[in-house]
Amino acid sequence: MVPILKIDRNFKAVVADPNDTKLLECILTDILDEEVHIVKFISNELKITDLIVETNNGECLLIELNSNYDNSLKLRNLSYFTSYYSQIVVINLNYGMSEKEPFKEIYYLRGNITGRIYTDTFKIIDVNLDKYKEKWYDKCIEGDKKHIYLVMLNANSKEIKKLSKRDKIIREYEKKMLTLTKEGVVINHLTPKEEEEKLMRSRIHMAEIEGINKVAINLLKTNMSIEYIEKVTGLTKREIKILKEKIK
Repeated sequence: MVPILKIDRNFKAVVADPNDTKLLECILTDILDEEVHIVKFISNELKITDLIVETNNGECLLIELNSNYDNSLKLRNLSYFTSYYSQIVVINLNYGMSEKEPFKEIYYLRGNITGRIYTDTFKIIDVNLDKYKEKWYDKCIEGDKKHIYLVMLNANSKEIKKLSKRDKIIREYEKKMLTLTKEGVVINHLTPKEEEEKLMRSRIHMAEIEGINKVAINLLKTNMSIEYIEKVTGLTKREIKILKEKIK
């Protein structure tokens, strides 16, 4: 049985619920090692990630649920994220990472000689959900609540039932997932072949976007108007302005 929350639409319905943020706050607190009280969902005009939230300390968090640990996805996400906000924390919840990867790794922009951090307003946090489950599942079953919410993200329905006996918040979300199942929202997980085909379609789509962006950049360099570029490429004025800033 696959983890219920590994399916993107289920994650959004159960965890990324703007009307009930308790579980998401617990997950973010566990990842960031600082208490998160307020989570505010804001619009995502460019549709570049699963979720954008704001915390009570003013940080802007872009949360991406990656079910495939793939370098092409990392490059795609980084290129989008860096053009979106000047102060940002990107959280990647990763399934299928290598066993050699740590539980959690934080990336900064650093100098290649001094190793100094260029800016602390941008960082990326990679979370290895498989590793958390491997190390902490048995401890959580025994009553240790450390990382119980991260363990839950990589648990199947039977394992969540066991975890719910240890935590009331997980019990609430177990009920939500049962409701999803009854309503037919929970779909069968993709086969490895289907996963690869889905990833390939994503790569092709990103290649198409990259090609369109190159056309837009070339037109900007020839001083074509934003309105004309919008008509030719299908990009929005906002997207074209972002590309224009990159040229500068």
